[in-house]
Amino acid sequence: MTDTIDIVITTIGAGEFLDQFTDTLAEAGARLVVIPDRKTPAAFYDAVTRARGRGARIVAPDIDEQDRLLAELGVPELIPYDSDNRRNIGYLLSYRDDSLFAVSMDDDNLPVDRPFLDEHKIVLRGPSTHEVVSADTGWYNACDLLTVKPCRVFPRGFPYGAREIMTRSTLVEASADVRVNAGLWLDDPDVDAVTRLAVRPQVTDYSRQAVVLAPDTWCPVNSQNTAVHHDALPAYYFLRMGQPIGGAPVERFGDIFSGYFVAACAKHLGHAVRFGGPLVDHERNAHDLLDDLAIELPAIRFMDELLDWLTDFRPEGGDYIAAYESLSYGLQDFAERARGRAYTSEARAFLHRGAHHMRLWLRAIRTIYGG
Repeated sequence: MTDTIDIVITTIGAGEFLDQFTDTLAEAGARLVVIPDRKTPAAFYDAVTRARGRGARIVAPDIDEQDRLLAELGVPELIPYDSDNRRNIGYLLSYRDDSLFAVSMDDDNLPVDRPFLDEHKIVLRGPSTHEVVSADTGWYNACDLLTVKPCRVFPRGFPYGAREIMTRSTLVEASADVRVNAGLWLDDPDVDAVTRLAVRPQVTDYSRQAVVLAPDTWCPVNSQNTAVHHDALPAYYFLRMGQPIGGAPVERFGDIFSGYFVAACAKHLGHAVRFGGPLVDHERNAHDLLDDLAIELPAIRFMDELLDWLTDFRPEGGDYIAAYESLSYGLQDFAERARGRAYTSEARAFLHRGAHHMRLWLRAIRTIYGG
């Protein structure tokens, strides 16, 4: 294992965000792994050259280099072009290079706390004492750690059924082995398009009270400012989106699936997920919110029933690779029997394809692991 810490980002921009990461990358061992796509302009590579000239440690493989990596790992068709799914290449590079952990971020997530990576290093600490939260409904709203105007909100991917129930939470000091640390955001919180269209929320402050989820408690984990221990990366595959369901392609939930699935594997292995710092300033890129709503809605509609299954499912295996493979077969079985109103043949096909891609992902992981 090296002493490297990776920050993994995808971008189709010109690299303006690189200036914001100079101080962050100066922290001991930090490396920026940026995955461009076919739409990424040539100006991005110029920005990388300038940032390296200022001492930044950056890995930014071009499309040909990315394609060669996937071919070497035996999965040349796994990761599509022109997709946020490309961040999986960054995870593979981090895993291949034996980095201590990877922090998944977007190019509009700008570090606030200094030194930024210190709080993420909690995924390396092992068993230690934390404030552990348990909710009687099984669901904890991490946005309650934030001051949000004009009203209370829930993170993207939080089941709608659980939003309607009064939850009582207990907080106790207890030992936990954190392997996933979900940092939070100022300014624009990571909520779904329904919420953003309705209330236009803004985060103005953070309670500075981080919490660890108890084994019986869940909350969605996204890919915006989330640290994942090296050993857990095999269970953090960003699910491929884009398949039409009900006339619209389902998008913007690939990271939500990855977050729930790595959490399920972590719980099975006696590990935990933490929510709190470090903070980023989410200066959200321009979006068409009605388009966001259309492509999020298919996943929102079937997420509650899927999560009812997931929270009861018990993976098998003694490490993240085995547990994730077990989970993929469980997802496949669930897709066969799911019959809720949202589970059209297209929705079930989406989950079948997702389970298949999860096992292709593990082929790449095993190729690295065996190497």
